[in-house]
Formats: sequence, C-alpha cells, structure tokens
Amino acid sequence: MAYAMISSYGQNDRSISAAAAVLRGFHSVYPLTDDERKHLRLLMASRLSCSATLGAYSYQQNPQNEYLLVHAEPAWKALELLCNQDLADAIDSIFRIACDGSVTDSSDIGFPDPAIPDALQDSRAKEVKKPLKKKLKTTSDHDLSVITFVTGNKKKLEEVKRILSASNDAKSPLAFTISNQKIDLPELQGDPIEIAKEKCALGAKEVGGPVITEDTSLCFTALNKLPGPYIKWFLEDCGHQGLNDMIAFSEDKSAYAQTVVGFCPGPGEDVVVFDGRTLGTIVPPRGSLDFGWDPIFQPDEGLGLTYAEMSKENKDAISHRSRAFGKLRSYLEKDVNSIKSAIGKCSNYK
Repeated sequence: MAYAMISSYGQNDRSISAAAAVLRGFHSVYPLTDDERKHLRLLMASRLSCSATLGAYSYQQNPQNEYLLVHAEPAWKALELLCNQDLADAIDSIFRIACDGSVTDSSDIGFPDPAIPDALQDSRAKEVKKPLKKKLKTTSDHDLSVITFVTGNKKKLEEVKRILSASNDAKSPLAFTISNQKIDLPELQGDPIEIAKEKCALGAKEVGGPVITEDTSLCFTALNKLPGPYIKWFLEDCGHQGLNDMIAFSEDKSAYAQTVVGFCPGPGEDVVVFDGRTLGTIVPPRGSLDFGWDPIFQPDEGLGLTYAEMSKENKDAISHRSRAFGKLRSYLEKDVNSIKSAIGKCSNYK
C-alpha cells in the first residue's frame, strides 16, 4: 500500500485511492479485522519514513546519482498526507470502504486524495459515512470438501490428481477436491513415517485446515536404506550418475521407492499416514531427465523400463506414489461425512 501511493497512479493526486485498491485486493483473500485496519496509516507511514530516509542518505553519499531522487518527492508528499491528523478520519473511511466485500472493482474508491478538490464530493459523502458491516469468514463459509495438497510442484500436483481420479477401485468421483499451496516447512530428519506425521501436522497448522503432504524416499539396499528421505539433496548434489557411483562398490543394486502420504483434517487433529512402496533396481539413467530420479529407478514390475521410460498410465499402475495415494483415496471414500465433520471442527479453517 505504501509503494502504491508513490506509483505513477498514486502520484497523480490519487495516492490514497491507489493504496485502497491494494487493500481491497488483499482483503478479498485475507480479510483484515477492524483492529488490524486501524493501524494501516501508521504502518504505511513507518515504511515510507524508512524508504525516504534511506533514499536521502544514499543521495547524500552519492549526489551524482539523481535516480535516487525519483521517489523522494512523492514519498515525502505521501508521508505528509498520512500524518495529517485533520485528514485521518477521511483516510480511515476510505480504507473502510475498500474492505467492503460486496464491491469487486475499484470504481467506488477511485477519487482524489483528501484536500484535493473533488467534483463528486457531495455524491460520495453518503458512501463515506455509511457504516460497513464486517463479515468474518467462518468454517460454514467454506467448502469442506476442499483439501490442500502441500506442494508447489505442478508436475507432482498433476500426477496426484490423476492418481486420485483414476484409482483402480474408484467407482465414483472422489468426494473431495484437491487444491495446492506451496509452504516452506522445516526439513525434518529421522524415520520416514515420523517425518511424514510431523510435516503433515505442521502443514495443517500453517494452512488452518485439511492438508495432504507427501514424503518420498529412494532406499538403496547396499547403503542400508540410504539416501532414503534425503534423496532430494543427494540428487541435487550428486546427479543421476553420482547416485549410481554411490553403490558402485556393491553388486547389489536393489532398492525400493517409497512414498508416505499424510492426511490431517486440521490444526491439532490426528494425522493418518499411508505407506506405498515399489521394489526395483538402480540403473544408469535412461529416459526423460526432467522428473527427479525416475531415470535411474527400474521397477521390478516395469518390464525392464525405468520410471522415466514408462507411460504415465503404466507408471501409475505400479508406482510407490500411486500405491500410497490409492490408500488415501480408499480412506477418503470410506466415511466422507465423518471426515468432513472433523474438518469442520477446525476453528482456524480459513
């Protein structure tokens, strides 16, 4: 909001309108409370103070760089506006109007800054004074059939949706819709099952509602199940050939791929996990190289092909991921009403 005020639109005597437009967009996704909204002027002024002061200092150190002055004048002008107590009520009213969820565009907040002549001032007066009722989101406002898959990987999301919609046991469409969200959860260490449980619980707390998490391992028999859950970092540092080199000392190239899927209906609720495994062999890379370690894993049931050489349908039929998510689907189908009831209990669902 602070930087919107000094944008090209904001500099055209529309700085508060520009800030209000940003506020409307943010509020539509993450509603602010009345207490949060009343601090906006102070927070914006604080941000602009830092920016303007650092800009002035930088220019003092390097007066030849006039680029440093580009935002200086509009920043100080915006600061004067935000700190003018005579205009405080008017600005707060505009911000209150911006949080009116019944309006989806910015037509009602596209007017000049306070103290700038406004030809439509009389017609706007009623809107500015009109009290707005704040509607807070509650659990009942949400579709309890939406579950968040914690991932930012589009390929993985596509694969999981495909698996859940085409389960061999599926007699009807899944009663839940899978969305996704990228969340930076802490990288845990330990047993794959315990990692999955803790990660899923943290994801539910972060999302504030039902989540699905997935943890995948590639376990070499010759290395006593390593790299296991740390395969991501081994692959990044060693590459496909490096992973092969790790077991060059042994004639035993066997391994198994494992996915542990976690499901939690919400913060503080119990986590259930589903373990899927596929046995195979580690081989020199073959096939497409754009999906993790698929090129070096040749499943025993793959007719001599690596995961990377198989069609999506053939891979889904035997993969560790499809087996784990197949178990999840069976769980979600078993008692839809009780699962939705558990989701609805979560007061933080947002």
